[in-house]
Amino acid sequence: MARPPTSRAGAGKAGQGAKDKAAAAAAQRQRPAAPIAAKSGKNATLILAIIVMLVLALFERPVCMLLFFALVPTMLAWLVDNTPGQSLIRTVAPLNLASSLPFAIKLWHEHNSLDQVFSFMSGSATWVALYGAAAFGWMLYYLAPAVITTVVERRIERLRDAALDRQKALKDEWGEDVEK
Repeated sequence: MARPPTSRAGAGKAGQGAKDKAAAAAAQRQRPAAPIAAKSGKNATLILAIIVMLVLALFERPVCMLLFFALVPTMLAWLVDNTPGQSLIRTVAPLNLASSLPFAIKLWHEHNSLDQVFSFMSGSATWVALYGAAAFGWMLYYLAPAVITTVVERRIERLRDAALDRQKALKDEWGEDVEK
C-alpha cells in the first residue's frame, strides 16, 4: 500500500490553515446532531406514553386516572432529565411504576370504579407508597455516583497501600539497590 506523499516543511501552510478552518466548521455543524437525536428519542417516549394513556383511558378509565396521579414524579423526571441516556427517568420510572402496580391490581380485582380510585387517593398511606418509591429513585440518582466514587477511591487506596508494603518488603529483602 502506498503512503501519501508528505509535504515539505514550509510548503502548503496557507492551504493547511484553510483545511483546518473547514474541518473545525464541519465539526461544529455535526455537534448539534447528538441533542437532536436525544430529543427525538424523548419525543418518541412522550408519544408512546400518550398513546398508552389514551388507550387505557378508553378501556380502563379508573386505572388511567390512578396511574396519572401516581406517575407525576416520573413525568417530572422526564421533563427535568437532559442526560444522554436519560438515567434519571430510568431510575425513577421503574420504582414509581412498581409502587403504583399494587394499587392498580387491587383496583382491577375489586371495584373498578372512580370511587375506588378516589378512596385510594384519600389515604395518606397511598401517597407515601407512591411518592416514597419515586423519592427513593431520585435519591438513588443523586447519591449513587458519590457512593460508588467513595468505594472505588477506598479500593484504590488499599491497593496502593498493599503495593507500597510489598515494595518495602522487597527493599528489605533485596536491599536499597532494588529501588533504583
